[in-house]
Amino acid sequence: MWASSFFDALFFNFEQSNEFMNIFKSIINNLKIIKANQNIEKIKNEFVAKQIQIHQLPKELKLFLENKTEFDFIGIYSKGDDCIYFAKTENDLNIEYEAVTESQVPFYHKLKSFAFTNNFKVEEIANEGVPYLKIKTNTSIEETFLLAKKIQQDIFGNNDETKYDIVP
Repeated sequence: MWASSFFDALFFNFEQSNEFMNIFKSIINNLKIIKANQNIEKIKNEFVAKQIQIHQLPKELKLFLENKTEFDFIGIYSKGDDCIYFAKTENDLNIEYEAVTESQVPFYHKLKSFAFTNNFKVEEIANEGVPYLKIKTNTSIEETFLLAKKIQQDIFGNNDETKYDIVP
């Protein structure tokens, strides 16, 4: 009889300890999730895009051509409407522009005119209804830099002191 009560008590304690361990594991997992969410928020709040001035663009384009950037394109912008992208074609670069908002449409047309004036071919596509312009410059880093500088100054009204965020 005593053996039966001993084993009943032991089994009961084992069940309780299993429940306790499950509760404890659940608490630990919830704390991990809370900490991870706090870290994500901290990263979001602390993330600041790299900023450059136009004279620093060749260095960024070189990194881009050497595949030392995170994505297969990069861009620069200072105030939203002036975001131009750079895309690779083998060892050369092209310049691209996307009119996401209505305020960008006039710049889209100015860039298209700029391309024709400078004898560059263009490719126009619509990405989910958003006009996208690819200017086929097929230019070196230095030539692309000079074109980007001219575009930023002549079309968007920026200057040598303008600070640009690197995107993405």
